[in-house]
Amino acid sequence: MAGDDDFNLTENLLYAASRGRSYFQQVKDLVRYAFGSYKISIRDYYYFALFDSEMYTDEVRGEFVSDDYFGVVVVKTCDREWWAISNDKVIAYTLLHGAGTPIPEPRGIYHPFRMCPGAKSLRSVEDVIAWLRDPETAYPMFGKPISGVQSKGQAMILGADLEADTLDLKGQEPMDITAFATMVVNIQGTSTHDGYLFQEVLKPHPDIVRMCGNRVSTVRVVVIIDEEGPKISHTTWKIGTGDNIADAFWREGNMVADIDPMTGEIKRIVRGSGIDLEIVTKHPDTREVLLGQNLPDWQAMREMILRSAALLPKVRFQGWDVSLCDRGPVVVEANTGSAFSLPQISSARGFMTPEFKRFVDRAAELTILESKAEM
Repeated sequence: MAGDDDFNLTENLLYAASRGRSYFQQVKDLVRYAFGSYKISIRDYYYFALFDSEMYTDEVRGEFVSDDYFGVVVVKTCDREWWAISNDKVIAYTLLHGAGTPIPEPRGIYHPFRMCPGAKSLRSVEDVIAWLRDPETAYPMFGKPISGVQSKGQAMILGADLEADTLDLKGQEPMDITAFATMVVNIQGTSTHDGYLFQEVLKPHPDIVRMCGNRVSTVRVVVIIDEEGPKISHTTWKIGTGDNIADAFWREGNMVADIDPMTGEIKRIVRGSGIDLEIVTKHPDTREVLLGQNLPDWQAMREMILRSAALLPKVRFQGWDVSLCDRGPVVVEANTGSAFSLPQISSARGFMTPEFKRFVDRAAELTILESKAEM
């Protein structure tokens, strides 16, 4: 994200100057953004490499939006009473499963009193420990906070060594089962102690395995809902690499690709940001050329998401994470709104186009009208 702790302003100024944007031009840009509407910060300016005149025109630069503006757009476009339906994974999974939308199979849920259909209820740290030690517990599993974001707190549990009383975690050293269970019980998502969900490890589509290895990589699908119904506006493929347990772009080495929303064609692939931004064509592990290929089951994915998006009519700005699996597209997450950074950095296009701005303005009008009608 644009707020990385290792940001060095001097280093970025020098690099941007070497790319043809003089110090005077950079300062002029930053002053303009400081008084702009979309909260573009100094870090955002360099994160997106907005200094690069070969990549951006002035018109395109003016359409970039900071993730700090996310809350403004969500409040305008989404009825607050509906936010938890999509953001809470247990509620979302229950709704989607009831509507016939494929989701990962739940295995277990830690929470003092909540339950999840199909999952074993774990009420205490002792319950979590006993379940993880149980020879009948099926591994591998994927774990995540029920209200978590940005893949924080997630774990890929490959198996349990009952003699050593440890868990084998992908990308990490083996961890003591009691220590892991204690972490699960104390972990926090976007709200305090919302619980933790264990689910199956999905198997990627054979085409995904060929392209980027035997790892789950999800597509972020941005949906807007206007008076005509749901529409897919942006699609971005999050591409995992190396030993990363998740495909989040902030994890070292991971990439993102701009995908044609209609066809599933891979249009542009990016690794890194700012002075480290690199446009690539191949996956670093498989060496497969990705650029120009089409992602599998694309039309089935589109139909599934448009059908599922209609379940949340008052969440007019939605972000879906979909895994393209061996059994077809599977919804991994539904979100109220979607961060702007991934579609922008992958496509080199700003999010706040005239079309999206018209959508936000009209959605805000409808949200206000509905709120008044409910009083």
